[in-house]
Amino acid sequence: MLSGLLSGVTEHAAVVRNRIVGFFGRMQFYDFGRWLLLATLIGIVAGLGAAFLTWGVEGLSHLLHVRLAGALLPGHGAHSSSDWHSPTRPWILLIILPVAGLIVGWLVQTFAPEAEGHGTDAVVHAVHRERSLIRKRVPAVKLLASILTIGSGGSAGREGPVAQVGAGFGSYLARLLNLSPKDRRLMVIAGVAAGIGGMFRAPLGGALFAIEVLYSENEYESEALIPAIIASIVAYVVNASFTGWGHIFKAPEVNFTHPLELGGYLALGIVLSLVAIVYVKVFYGMRDFVFRPMPIPEWIKPGIGGLLLAILAMGVPQVMGGGYGWLQLTMDHNLPFKLLLWLLPAKILATAFTISSGGSGGVFAPSLIIGGISGAVFAELFSRVAPSMTPPHAACVLVGMGAFFAGAAKVPIASLIMVAEMSGSYNLLVPLMFASSVAFLLTRGVSIYEEQVPGRIDSPAHLGEFQVDVLEQLRVSDVVDPSAHVVSVVPGTPFLEVLELASERGQDVFPVVDEKGRMVSMFSMDDVRRVVATPEVWSVLVADDLGNGGRGVMYLDPDDDLHTALRRFMAAQVNVLPVLEGPPPARLLGLLSHHQVMDAYDRALHNFQMEAEEA
Repeated sequence: MLSGLLSGVTEHAAVVRNRIVGFFGRMQFYDFGRWLLLATLIGIVAGLGAAFLTWGVEGLSHLLHVRLAGALLPGHGAHSSSDWHSPTRPWILLIILPVAGLIVGWLVQTFAPEAEGHGTDAVVHAVHRERSLIRKRVPAVKLLASILTIGSGGSAGREGPVAQVGAGFGSYLARLLNLSPKDRRLMVIAGVAAGIGGMFRAPLGGALFAIEVLYSENEYESEALIPAIIASIVAYVVNASFTGWGHIFKAPEVNFTHPLELGGYLALGIVLSLVAIVYVKVFYGMRDFVFRPMPIPEWIKPGIGGLLLAILAMGVPQVMGGGYGWLQLTMDHNLPFKLLLWLLPAKILATAFTISSGGSGGVFAPSLIIGGISGAVFAELFSRVAPSMTPPHAACVLVGMGAFFAGAAKVPIASLIMVAEMSGSYNLLVPLMFASSVAFLLTRGVSIYEEQVPGRIDSPAHLGEFQVDVLEQLRVSDVVDPSAHVVSVVPGTPFLEVLELASERGQDVFPVVDEKGRMVSMFSMDDVRRVVATPEVWSVLVADDLGNGGRGVMYLDPDDDLHTALRRFMAAQVNVLPVLEGPPPARLLGLLSHHQVMDAYDRALHNFQMEAEEA
């Protein structure tokens, strides 16, 4: 009997042991340990970068604006205060801002031109088109240039610099360890998450932002989520250990308890969409039609932007810097309505003066301020029309912050989570989701991050993941329509005639075709728009001068397969290519668009699936 009992215990122990061994055998300890270590290292570096940027900006701002210009800046979060006054020596701004802009311009153009602008877009570009390769010097240059830009009073945020710090270190670490391009991409995304989550004390929002910001449609880099969460948490802990654990904003107690207020939030989402479109158009319009055409060296342009900002700040000093203190006052209903009416367009212009001129800084903080002010203005005006549907003032400010950035940056999930984490207010998630969805849907095709692509299939980083064999079985001649009418111009056509033709026709590109029907060059609407900005050359330009001519034209042969066509679309970064009988000059057979290739792919895939089901 005893031996039988012992035998039963032994058998039971063997079963338990086998289950334990099987359980641990199924666990991916290598991947777990590897990503835990890599994401932790990225988080530590990004957290330290966020702390350094915070100290640098606040120290320089105190020196230049408080001690030199004599301003008293409002606090925010746990240190919020309604005590503030404009600079007592405002003329100093006319020195501080232009000089800082010149230094930033020289620093960026000399050592790392890719550090120009708002940073996050440069990382998105690197992920999609540079195999996630970021030069080692970029984070340091970006960090220093952004401290000078924001600390001197430039209207810019901190998300771009810290995103480049984290992403740059992730790229460097992946190269150091000789990891695959896919792993390098995941580490760069984790670096973005660490920078954003650590700086804004929003670890979940930072992780979601990093996987969402790459695409303008509803698509995510889901494989990077877990490394992004780990890196973001570590960066949050590191930065908060040095700079404080409190929320960035101290939000009043507001709740969503009245269903009628959804009508107000719907109206708010529509208003925010319109403001977001204006914001993006002004931001890039200032770059393309004001600063880029200036016939001066690139490094001087941020100084011009600084001078324009200084002149604006003489009248509306609240436009300078990150502006979280002013946003806190707006949330607390402590700024006059007339000032908010002036501050809304002034902040849009100030951000364009600062970043579109070539300054260095992020767009997240200015976007939050513009969205929050828009919400405050909406609450005041809408309450006069429909008081029963108007949400509380502070609720409109908070929802305005999140929904505006959701529309302007195409990150609807991340923006609402980040606002909730930054303010500690989770009671408004329902109206935040609703207004963010409205703003996202109404601003399709408009984004402050111009390097975003619609989805993974549009990203060169993911090109090899799709059904290449399907595309290789299809030829350009199978898709292009040779009977389709193509509007072309003859060589020597004056630019004014080209401009009239381009404004009347709906084509994106225009072939230049000689009398023998051979295409000699081709230009796009972007080429026309660039010339429109310089009217002094209109009279001397002809169609041949626009775009690329001769063998510089990227073209397709009728016998090329669609995989080749897709790669050429990506290489040329265009949506339409000419189909020629041979190298130019050659007879034009038609135009092929990226959309036609994708439609052909979808049809072929559907046919294969139908055949498989019938078999």
